[in-house]
Amino acid sequence: MAPSSKHPHLMEGSRMSLGSLIMFPVILSLCFSFNLSTAEAYEPPVYVDYEYGDLKEVIVGLPFGMTPSLSAPWFENAMKVLPPDEAEYARKTAGMLWTDMIDPKTGKSETEKLEEENLALIGILNSLGVKVYRPREITVDFIKENYGSDVLENGFSQDFPRDNMAVIGNSLIEFNLRTPLRKVDISGFREILLERCTKEGVRWFSMPHTELLAPPSPDTPLLEGGDVIVLGRTILVGNTLNPSVGSNEAGFRWLKNILGSSYDVVRVPLREDVLHLDCVLSVPRRGLAIVCEEAFVDGLPDHIKGWDLIKVDIESVRRLTVNGIPVDGENYIMSFNEHNDNRYLQAELEKRNIKVHRVFFGTHNGQGGSLRCATQPVIRKIR
Repeated sequence: MAPSSKHPHLMEGSRMSLGSLIMFPVILSLCFSFNLSTAEAYEPPVYVDYEYGDLKEVIVGLPFGMTPSLSAPWFENAMKVLPPDEAEYARKTAGMLWTDMIDPKTGKSETEKLEEENLALIGILNSLGVKVYRPREITVDFIKENYGSDVLENGFSQDFPRDNMAVIGNSLIEFNLRTPLRKVDISGFREILLERCTKEGVRWFSMPHTELLAPPSPDTPLLEGGDVIVLGRTILVGNTLNPSVGSNEAGFRWLKNILGSSYDVVRVPLREDVLHLDCVLSVPRRGLAIVCEEAFVDGLPDHIKGWDLIKVDIESVRRLTVNGIPVDGENYIMSFNEHNDNRYLQAELEKRNIKVHRVFFGTHNGQGGSLRCATQPVIRKIR
């Protein structure tokens, strides 16, 4: 029986209800897809998943600091990781601000030379589409006011932001450094950390910090960012045998506990004259590593066994050959200095179709670090 023409709205209403019923699953599906894609599109403001992931945002250090005093009890042990000429330079300039350390050949201060190298690095990073941030300057007056005058015996150093922290996944972890020279650096990062780490999706941790002057006990957890290499769910943690620098076994255990079962945290013992893991291991892309095999006390980590290896010797390590920056799987930033032109490593990388970007970093190298040390990735993510 046909519907009554006296009530056309009933017919109209029936059609709309049927249409709505038919369209409802489609609309629901579209809404769900939109919400899902929106959730997937959100990226936390700090994130690192692989050492060789695409570098998007990074902190580059500052050229300010002060060489430790000869009276610092840890000083001589720390000199073991430097070549003899660089160790002697550190002794000659002990207790001096870098602004007062003038190169007689150029008339430039240590600070001026460091910043020239920083700006060259920043230029390369910017040309590759990487956004760069800088910390806030720390002054002697700031240290006296906030930490006390006695702390200046240890000196201070803002050129190497790598060691104060690490980003692992969406977690930013502030470290308790063994090297007293570096302990006040973290104050320079406060604005950057507060702006990013208080946002949705970020886990912000800090290790228990030890006294600035008293030597830590053997069971005190100590970690430095140069020892931490993120390879997906595998985290390599270097442990030098040197008692005055680098990370220790207690620090490795602390990190393993904090990260939990989601990560495989692997301890990598290193010989006494090696400062950090990133001095002897670099990962330009998946399946490729630059390594100094003789630096590893227990042999290479299982994770990189079977990879394509570019091998360097311990003398090259002393001149910071390995401490470069993978920008992505196709670009690698490499340092050189007056002692090592690094042409061997450049040729090996170019054989493997990786474009090498060279930057002179001799002043930083004289301070005991290089390109990876001078940077702290904020966002690095594999494609």
